Amino acid sequence: MRIRQVDNALDLLDLFARQKEPLTLTEISRALRVPKSSTFNLIDTLLARGLLYEVHPRSGYYPTRRLFDLARDMMEGDSFLLRIHGELESLADSTGETVLLAARDPQDQNEIVYIDAVESKAPIRYFAKVGDKRPIYTTSSGKAILSSYPDEERSRVLASLTYVAHQTGTMKNAEELAAVLDAAIARGWCEDNAEYTPEVMGIAVPIRYGERRFGLALAGPVYRMQDRRAELAALLRSTAQRIQTTLASD
Repeated sequence: MRIRQVDNALDLLDLFARQKEPLTLTEISRALRVPKSSTFNLIDTLLARGLLYEVHPRSGYYPTRRLFDLARDMMEGDSFLLRIHGELESLADSTGETVLLAARDPQDQNEIVYIDAVESKAPIRYFAKVGDKRPIYTTSSGKAILSSYPDEERSRVLASLTYVAHQTGTMKNAEELAAVLDAAIARGWCEDNAEYTPEVMGIAVPIRYGERRFGLALAGPVYRMQDRRAELAALLRSTAQRIQTTLASD
């Protein structure tokens, strides 16, 4: 069961990440669609915990450095992501596109969740942040995860999914997705062509770490990626191979 107060607090942090400027009580209440009284209580709690500060009286609130320090300290405990994040940054630099690392969502096996992301520096780019979720059958990273299962297990997984037509090109059923995955395995990479987000293409390959399965993807505008698919896939495979080699040394 989701806890509304926790949802509101996380929505507030997402709001600051998007706006990148101090926000008043009224602005926060309006953006979160939460009554002012509840917004005041939320802000007051975060002020007391040292996670927000008031820039000037009645001039708005903004997160403190304590949030950054907490995130940094937590990331130091995630040895898996720490060990491979540099490879994601290098891949983003060499391709000019956004790099995403996805895992199957433990709370909803119909979805993937992005656990790491390095955004492209291009003016026109695909944007997704850590924690964002997508239907597993609509994304290249999700398909890469699905492609990593043995044949029989993959068939069972595909049959268990719920298929929703988010775009005209979205996979409609398990049979259609199975054929696409067979072709992707033979080709050496998975892709999606605006199957969830319009005008966005993704290319991905799977990564295994013990029993854990991941999809390493590049995402960007269709017009910029469609004629570079083989080139980008080769760079993805090279990066994935280096990551697998690093993980195998555990």
